[in-house]
Amino acid sequence: MSENKIDVDLQLSEKPFNLSLLNIFKDSLKLLKKTILPLLLIIFLLSLITAGINLLLLTNAKWTIFELSADYNDIVKSLDSDPDYVLSDENNKLYRYYSILLMITNVAQWSMLLFIIISLLIMSTGRIYSLYYEDDDAPSNWIESVIKPFNSGKRALTSLFLTIFGSILITLGFIIFIIPGILMIYYGIFSIPSLIIDEKEGIDIIRGGLFYIRGLFAKLIFILLISFFIPMLIQYFIQEPIMNLFDLTGENYIVWINPTTSNYGMVYIYNFVNLLLQNILYFFVPVIYTVTFVQIREGKLGTISSKQENVTKSKKNSKKVTIIEIKKTQKYFKCPNCGKKLPVSARKCFKCKTLFEIRFK
Repeated sequence: MSENKIDVDLQLSEKPFNLSLLNIFKDSLKLLKKTILPLLLIIFLLSLITAGINLLLLTNAKWTIFELSADYNDIVKSLDSDPDYVLSDENNKLYRYYSILLMITNVAQWSMLLFIIISLLIMSTGRIYSLYYEDDDAPSNWIESVIKPFNSGKRALTSLFLTIFGSILITLGFIIFIIPGILMIYYGIFSIPSLIIDEKEGIDIIRGGLFYIRGLFAKLIFILLISFFIPMLIQYFIQEPIMNLFDLTGENYIVWINPTTSNYGMVYIYNFVNLLLQNILYFFVPVIYTVTFVQIREGKLGTISSKQENVTKSKKNSKKVTIIEIKKTQKYFKCPNCGKKLPVSARKCFKCKTLFEIRFK
């Protein structure tokens, strides 16, 4: 995507424009038909991997928390009933240790949820962009899209930083008071397309991402609500009934992580189903964020022809059939109106709606 690499001038490049939410949702729904199965597959595979990480890192910690919970609750009751109650050295140590271990475990567990979402965005943005806007440098298939963020040492480090530290920081924001977590998602979400589409690296992905969100707070928060928090709300209501349906209950989980009766196979299945249910509804997030990013990029920088211009052109050309002459050996041709690459079987441009009649030389 070297032709689309942009040096964003935070002071001079921005142009005023009107972001159309209706166009974003229409274009996103059209793309969803081409992306939903690959995105669900990536979510499935990421859940498999993350369930194993959860098993290795958190199983012993969760059992320790369970073992210490009774003593911790007794200490809390003593402190609540008597403000002058003085803890012994042992109880004071247990009180602090339990609180710190619980905090770290909760952060790690919730970070794994965001780890999957951020990884999904990083791996799919390139391919979704290539489906939405034709670019010879963009990934031509899903495998290339997954590899793209890791095709150099600096890009790989940048991608890992976004995935690991981004998920931890957002989790901490939610734990502190929810709103900081929302703001971290808002201010950081376009760092990913800035990395993948604008080919930024290092700290430049933050600068690029901040440039694209400026002046669009209300509309982007609305998109965030639709694509992120509504699926989270739905998941909150359906997760427990589905887990219970497969007998993956909290009570059984405690039995499985008990070192004397351990069943790590069931612990893995519990983690996997839990993570999959938490993430399965986020298949719409990469599509809507990529479409939103491209439209903001078009509007602010004018580097790509405006969608509104294409709509106007399509109305003018709706009844006009363009004759295209190609060689019999050709498999693709470019729309003369908007430049989109199309297969020879196409009789209408997906992007600008121009009609074609194909003639072979």
